[in-house]
Amino acid sequence: METVRALMHGVIDYAGLFPPALLDMTRTVESYARHRAGDDRWALGRLVVPVKRLGEFERCAERHLPVGEGGRDDREDPWQLTVLSEATGDGSFEDELAQVDRFNHRHAEPGAGRAVIETIEIKASGANVIEGALELMPETLFPWFELPWQQDVRGMVAALSEMESGAKVRTGGTTAEAHPSPLQLARFLSACHGADVPFKATAGLHHPFRHRAEAVGCEQFGFVNVFLGAALLHHGSVEQEELEMLLADTHGKHFEFTPTGVSWKGRALSLGQLREAREKFATSFGSCSFDEPMNDLRSLHLLPPLAAKP
Repeated sequence: METVRALMHGVIDYAGLFPPALLDMTRTVESYARHRAGDDRWALGRLVVPVKRLGEFERCAERHLPVGEGGRDDREDPWQLTVLSEATGDGSFEDELAQVDRFNHRHAEPGAGRAVIETIEIKASGANVIEGALELMPETLFPWFELPWQQDVRGMVAALSEMESGAKVRTGGTTAEAHPSPLQLARFLSACHGADVPFKATAGLHHPFRHRAEAVGCEQFGFVNVFLGAALLHHGSVEQEELEMLLADTHGKHFEFTPTGVSWKGRALSLGQLREAREKFATSFGSCSFDEPMNDLRSLHLLPPLAAKP
């Protein structure tokens, strides 16, 4: 269905290196290559790799990367990466930016395996960290700042406003304490919306709708809840209180997809509005599984079955 494809287009940044999957680099690279060649590649976003593991990535990915300038796979797009920073100060962050620059130059050379780092993700404890990082940021790299949802983030989000940058929110983890409440997440998304700052999410978004996850002992968000809720917020169709209720909603029947739009309890968006919200506000989420979210959508008949292989 076109509305589901609009909601999910390029939305899943593949993070197979991270919990709970914790794949090694070889298997992560092989999985990403498989997803890029699969029928669901339209939903696949960037590959998530820590800056400190870029050398390992290059060794493992060498035989998988497309090669331009008349080489194999000349028409194939380069692999797109987002890298995780572990810098603890300006000096170490400058070193990481230099590593990213060298990587991009290497993989732009004729005959090299084509890959490009487009975004970098940075933990930010305060507005001063954000401002310092932005002063060093090259124009070719888009930064996502992971903000602590346990705090009032409005000051930090304000520091991102009009600065070609975005906010990242951790929506789960391997413990119950790592999960924000619907109120905390609604406040975070409302702060981003109010400052016109795009966001991405990470962790805990394996299934379409909010559900009980016994493995971690708490309720987990659904990616449909989060991204449709954010799209409705973006277009002024819900306020923060309604967004909180939407994020907490465990009833998939309250979310209706039609050929021309999508709605939650009568709050509706057209197909064009959904696409615009995804492009400008609700950008992506990191997941250590790509198959699980897509298979869940098929089990709910929100996507057609995969065609049988000959």
